[in-house]
Amino acid sequence: MSDSLKDVPLRDVCKEAERLTREVIDHFDRNLIPRTSELHELVRPDSPFDEGGAGVKDITVRNQVMTLLESQQFAEDFFVSTRKYLESVDSHLTEITGN
Repeated sequence: MSDSLKDVPLRDVCKEAERLTREVIDHFDRNLIPRTSELHELVRPDSPFDEGGAGVKDITVRNQVMTLLESQQFAEDFFVSTRKYLESVDSHLTEITGN
């Protein structure tokens, strides 16, 4: 368990873990999944974004991928924080139950 969370009351750790979990879920629902779907639609051979049969421009794909990667990094950072809190909850409960 992280030393910084060792002295934090279990209730506060649980509340923060719950908040972070909700934020991760919200980010997936509102950002990561839609951006992944947008990129999928963009690179399909029959993409609706393919204007006049000229193909989708490389810069468009690069920009979409960059946006998706930023969203992925944001989700990963949230995941790391959430995991830290959940591991702290586990450690607190292990101490309480004597296991």
